[in-house]
Amino acid sequence: MNSNVFDQKKTKILKLFQERKFEEAIDAGKKLLSEKSNDDKLIFLLVSAYINIQKFDDAENYINMLLSFKQNDQIYNINGNIKKKLKKYNQAISSYEKAIELNPNFSEAYNNLGNTKKIINERAQAINCYKKAISLKADNIQALFNLSIIYKEDSNYHELINVYNKILDLDKNNIKTLYNLGSAHLFLGNILKGKEYFKKVIEINGLHIPSLRNYVRITKIGEKDKIFQHLKSINLATLNHEEKILITNALSKGYFDQVNLKLGFEYLSKSNSLKKEKSNFSILDEKKRFNDIKRFFSHTHNYNLKFDDQYLIKPIFILGMPRSGTTLLEQILSSHSKIHGAGELYYLQNKIEKMGLKKNIDIKRYFLEIRNYYHQNISNTTIKPFIIDKFPVNFRWIGFIVNAFPEAKIIHIYRNPMAVCWSNYKTLFIDSVMDFSLSQEDVANYYVLYDNLMKFWSEKFKEKILNINYEDFVNDFETNTKKILKILNLDWEDQQKNYEKNLRAITTASFEQVRSKIQKDTSKQWKRFSDYLEPMQETLKINQIKF
Repeated sequence: MNSNVFDQKKTKILKLFQERKFEEAIDAGKKLLSEKSNDDKLIFLLVSAYINIQKFDDAENYINMLLSFKQNDQIYNINGNIKKKLKKYNQAISSYEKAIELNPNFSEAYNNLGNTKKIINERAQAINCYKKAISLKADNIQALFNLSIIYKEDSNYHELINVYNKILDLDKNNIKTLYNLGSAHLFLGNILKGKEYFKKVIEINGLHIPSLRNYVRITKIGEKDKIFQHLKSINLATLNHEEKILITNALSKGYFDQVNLKLGFEYLSKSNSLKKEKSNFSILDEKKRFNDIKRFFSHTHNYNLKFDDQYLIKPIFILGMPRSGTTLLEQILSSHSKIHGAGELYYLQNKIEKMGLKKNIDIKRYFLEIRNYYHQNISNTTIKPFIIDKFPVNFRWIGFIVNAFPEAKIIHIYRNPMAVCWSNYKTLFIDSVMDFSLSQEDVANYYVLYDNLMKFWSEKFKEKILNINYEDFVNDFETNTKKILKILNLDWEDQQKNYEKNLRAITTASFEQVRSKIQKDTSKQWKRFSDYLEPMQETLKINQIKF
């Protein structure tokens, strides 16, 4: 074929591609390629068209054709992207590494390599790849975002703040980053610094509801607070469902600050009802789950399994109802030089729920699999001999903990039932596992389930559970902490007196309370609102729960 005619046809195909008529471009391109099978630009165009319509198997075939006679860093990088989409992760890694070998300064290839390393759980290598990508190209915004995501997932908030600041150097008004930076400062206890960033976001976008809500959350709202006045003026009808949940929760908190209990409860009920609309929570499902757990241990409770491994890190499970003081207890204990506070870990729950609660199993293999999975996930977290897992609702899994981790310590902290139920009801949780808190009846009925299950565990594993009464603990936390340390064969350390200065990140709803000195008698605060909490009280009374 005349080369000019060929080029004209190729130009038409390119025009189809630019017009996003990918199927037409592919049909014409394949036909033209039969006339000249080694035209690299035409093959590359076919690869790109197949990528755009997400037919990655076809894209792979054509890029393999291209690589048979032409290799460069860009082609290997795209090949890596295709292999990653096809979940051929090792091949993707090899292709990215080939791209980097051909071009050691290829920032984007390092970023893509990092993404693939993260997928196969080589997280340390992924972080190094992102850092390398950024060192080669300071404005590689995608690598900066990816690095920030992995630091956030790893709760490495000190490094996370550094990355956010680099993103703001490139885009000082990036709302998402400003908001995330404010949140990171909150989790590290820098409340005033966090507030500055939320106010900055509000200045840029007065309808950024998460920032408005967080501002109210950390501020004692007076009647003349300008931001709260602005919040009240927002038309809820213009907001999406999630924003309505946040804004009504913020309005509730502001009105409670102003001692307007009627409006405070009105908006709290509205916020919880909105969240409940989209929730899959069912108290009947929870009753079945709790019964299934009991049935699993109905006959043999402690299998007294012997494990050959000797893990160096011993878990401490702090558990109980949410809002019972678990975060405070973790904050005090993790101020000890030999105890790492890891916060709320989901490894145990996720593994048990994946494996199920069937009895017809190889029981040792069952618990060994839980044990190995858990330790694999915590092994790189710390070099300290003890690690705290403070996921409160692990109270459901006490029998599993006893059997899978005979060396673990279990600390159950409990508090006045109405104080717990009220605190849960007024707290807006992110995790759907806490959706029992969305109605007064549900939260009280869930407490009943918890109380009943803890009695079940106590009958079977009484010697394995250290029970701590929150009200007694806060009255003399130093003496009570020493008793816990004695069980761990550890000595008291003076820095534990100043636990509030512990700089570890705290991402739970208690992030602000544990940064200050212990307040006593907080378990009586619910009585101020008792007239509005009759359904909660009645449910507890019917079930003979004293408060």
